[in-house]
Parts: sequence; C-alpha cells; structure tokens
Amino acid sequence: MTQSLEQVAQEIRERVVRFRTEEGAVWANEIEQTRQIPDALWHRLRELGFLNLTQPQWAGGRGLPLQLYFPILEEVARCHGSIRMVVHVYNSIWRTVGCGREEQQREWLPKVANGEALVAFALTEPGNGTGIDLRTTATYQQGRYILNGQKHLITFAEEADVLVVIAKTDAEAGRAGLTAFLVRKGNPGMRLTPMPDMMGDKGSSHAVVTLQDCAVPEADVLGEVGQGFDIALRGFLDQSRACIAQSAVGLAAEALDQATDFVRHRTTFGKPLSARQAIQMRLAEMAMEVQAARLLCLDAARKYDAGQDISLEASMAKGFAIRMVGAVTDGALALFGGIGYMAGSPVERLYRDARSIWFEEGTAEMQKMTIAERLLTDARKRERAAR
Repeated sequence: MTQSLEQVAQEIRERVVRFRTEEGAVWANEIEQTRQIPDALWHRLRELGFLNLTQPQWAGGRGLPLQLYFPILEEVARCHGSIRMVVHVYNSIWRTVGCGREEQQREWLPKVANGEALVAFALTEPGNGTGIDLRTTATYQQGRYILNGQKHLITFAEEADVLVVIAKTDAEAGRAGLTAFLVRKGNPGMRLTPMPDMMGDKGSSHAVVTLQDCAVPEADVLGEVGQGFDIALRGFLDQSRACIAQSAVGLAAEALDQATDFVRHRTTFGKPLSARQAIQMRLAEMAMEVQAARLLCLDAARKYDAGQDISLEASMAKGFAIRMVGAVTDGALALFGGIGYMAGSPVERLYRDARSIWFEEGTAEMQKMTIAERLLTDARKRERAAR
C-alpha cells in the first residue's frame, strides 16, 4: 500500500529522532575534534534518506512540501550545526536548478536526489552586497559567456559538483541584468580557496570562488538570460530563509531542553534552581519565543506550498528567528552559569552554532529592509486604490 506524504514525513521524523539520540552525539564529537564532516557521515545521511526529502518525486526525491519537511528539519537542527547544514543544502539549493530549463532539471535533479551530485550557490561577494551591486560580470563571446569576479563565504563550494553563480550580463538593466550560470567542478578559470575555520558549524567548509576568464557555454545559462534575480530570490532565497528560521527553532528548542533539564537537577542552598521563580520566568520566556518562531515558519511554509510569494513571510520568520535563537542560547548559557561556558558543555556548541544562523541568507537588517519595503509598497497600493 502506498504511503501518504504525511506518513512518509512522520516515519522520517521518527528516524531523525532515533539518529539524534543514538548516533548524533558521536558524530558531533568527531566533527568538533576533527573540524571535518567525515565521508562516512555524508554516506550515513544519504543512507538514512535525509538528503532527498524535498526534491520532486520524478527525480527520485520524496517530494515533501515545506509544511511536512519543517518538523524534520527542526529535529535535524538539534543534532549539530554541520549535520543540519548538509541536510539543508541538499534539500534547498536544488531549487535553483529547479528554475532551469527542462533539460537542465533532467540532468541535475536526479543526481542531487540520488546523492550523486551536490549544488552550491555562489551569490555573496567580498566588499559588495548580494543584489544589483554585484561586480561579477559575464560577457558573451561566440557562443559562451566569460565570467570574471569573486565570490566568498560559499558553503560546500569545494565539495560541490556544480556552482550556481549569479553574475551581471547587463550593468545598466538593474535586476534584469543579473543572470545565473551553472559552473561545473573543474571548469578552467574557476579557482577555489578555502576560508578560515568558523566560530560554529565546525566541519562545514566555506571558500572564496575566483573567476578569471572562466568560460561557460551558452547551454549552461541557468534558465534564461536576465532571470538571475528571480532564480536567486524567488527560486532559492525566500524558501531558504524560512528553512534557516526553522533551523533556528530546532537549535533553540534543544538549548531550552538542555537548560530545563539542568535547572531541575542543579541544587543551590538546598533547592533545585527550577524551584526559583526567576528561573521559571526565564524558561517561560524562552519557550514563548521558540513557539512564536515556529508558528512564523509554519505560516511561511503553508503559503509557499500554496504557490504564494513568501518574501515578506520568510523575512519575518528569519528576522524574528535570529533574535530568538540569540536570546534563547544566551538564556541557556546564563542558566548553566560558568559550567556552560566550558568547552564541551551541553550548551557551549549550541551557543556557537546559533550565531551562524544570523548570517545565512541575510542579516536581521536585510530582513527588516525587505519587510519595510513590502509594508510601504502595500501602503502606496492602498492609497492609490482609495483615490
């Protein structure tokens, strides 16, 4: 009998919980000690079916909508920052290629769903933003595009089989002048330089991508010329921001659980910390913040699954989740006291891993700018309609 998507999602969520409780700590300790994601872990995550959850069924994926994927992602995020990163990258970045032409989707999506290929997303540049001020250029010459520029902070660029690179094909056309390109691993003219170790998410690699007269065939223009902004924002960043927010929920939920268990068993002056009203108030505030962020993510997921534009909802979820995960991990560390500040404590790694979420897919200020722009645009529309 064929399982429903709800049944599939529930089964996988239970599998993630077993993985987290039975294996997660062992893998996390190895990552923290070696500062690498072992090859065996990549294989294990693929074997357990955690890397093909959202890709379309025709390509070999499970085809889970965000509403069903988010509870799974929340459980994954409780394991380790880099484990969450691997699962997120496989289940999100494929959407860039999913915006491509049919032949591009047919070439790459089955490979991603089967674990044969990894896609990296190259947008951010040193010294520039992530919009129309990008300086990476693509110049058309005799059936190919010549890319020149530099990207940085590109996650898993070294492991990726193909990079989706956003470049300017028309400097005067604003957003319409951005185009996405598929740059394959080993492409002449592309050089990858590893970046320094990060504060958290140990094991996840980041690289500087230097493009110097890097020739890309016209067939590897992703989608059509001028669609780069839509592919970057609508095709990937909007849903990815909601996914990052949901990841923050999982990480914060783990920090809350660790802190709750600690204060129940930590005794001072003959009483457990949990008996003190100030501690109870802190826990209650943390729990409210986590649940509020979870519901914002669910709202974005429902609208995305319904085919709606979620640029506003995704930025609200991400912006709130950034503040929430900072406050909750701060609170957990405070409740643990000096013991929590020690390397290897139950909340020390969570505190570090939480900070990467502040920067993935845009800072809090970027989210606020998106929200404000939408609010002002809607206000102008209402004003015009009332005339």
